[in-house]
Amino acid sequence: MTSIRQTERVLLGAVFAMEAGGSVIFALMGNLQDEFHFSDGGLGFIAAAGFLASFVMQILIAPYADRGHAKRLLIIGTTLAVVGNALFAGGSSLIIFVLARLVSGAASGLFLPPARALMASLDDEGVSERLGAMGGAALAGFVTGPVIGGFLVGPLGLRWPFIIFSIAAFISLFIVSTQHLPTLPHSTDRQRLAFGLLKKRSVLVPILMLSSLALPVGMYDALWDRFLTDIGASDIVVGLSLAAYALPFVLLSRVGGRLADRRGKTKVAFISMLFVAPLTALYGWFAVPLIPILLGMIESCAQAAGSPAGQGLLAEGAPEGRASAAQGLAGACNQLLAAVVAILATWGYGHVAPRTLFTIAGACVLLMGSVAQVLARKLPELHPA
Repeated sequence: MTSIRQTERVLLGAVFAMEAGGSVIFALMGNLQDEFHFSDGGLGFIAAAGFLASFVMQILIAPYADRGHAKRLLIIGTTLAVVGNALFAGGSSLIIFVLARLVSGAASGLFLPPARALMASLDDEGVSERLGAMGGAALAGFVTGPVIGGFLVGPLGLRWPFIIFSIAAFISLFIVSTQHLPTLPHSTDRQRLAFGLLKKRSVLVPILMLSSLALPVGMYDALWDRFLTDIGASDIVVGLSLAAYALPFVLLSRVGGRLADRRGKTKVAFISMLFVAPLTALYGWFAVPLIPILLGMIESCAQAAGSPAGQGLLAEGAPEGRASAAQGLAGACNQLLAAVVAILATWGYGHVAPRTLFTIAGACVLLMGSVAQVLARKLPELHPA
């Protein structure tokens, strides 16, 4: 039990450091643009580079963890996290910053799938609880990075936040490298790409459920700031709203995962989706910023149960020896969906009313989650409790 707890702490700390170091750029991109005078399009290139690199790594490379290389991928991922922030710290041109973001995105794409697979494999009991704890640590890091970066850039200058997070990643690298980690069950399948796993309903169901819960994230990435600003929120209120959305998930994700382990992962994931869908639809119907913010906190509570339930369902449904490939596929699908939704939502915001846009998003959440539930009924091992 001690070794399990120790491994869990190492993975949680490393995920927190990885996400914090990868997200610090979001608070500093405007500073980089002001300092080095590149166009607004350059900001898009930097952001897109991270998404592209992470997507490719999760699909192409993450499956190698199932061939006995899980720890090696964790080490390479943390090494790239060191390099990515070091490049940001030392860079002075758009090309270097795009390269730095590519490296940082690759770091996350290499690290997260095997980390989730290892966390799930530590014990047959409490799978969703541990994955919920990892999701909470990842979100806490993602929120903390920009806060620390924004706090440090004033007194220390633009380069020091990246240097500090590069040092933090190096410490994480040392700990991961020296920690004994379990090995994942090996795959004898010659196929390295994970897309074939979608043919297996035990993988397709949780990915559909996770994607239904992730769909609103693309909306928030693209529209949350603009929507709240349009209905009268200040920059400070917008910033606080993001923290308010994250806090329930960070605090409750382990509890939500424990609930899924005890009451049934499919059941908890589906019920959570039934909360998320109408809440997503309701955001656009109010013109007072406080109400969407409060709705977001309620949704975060539902996500804190649904997301660990879906991840636990995926961990149990993945074929023997394909755990990391399945986690990488799920992460890549969520990223791709969020990107597509963000693009469509940005276009749609200028053509239809917010209430229509958010209602459509809520309906899509309900549709995807309902399809997953129908498919789950045909799987005895995934049948709702």
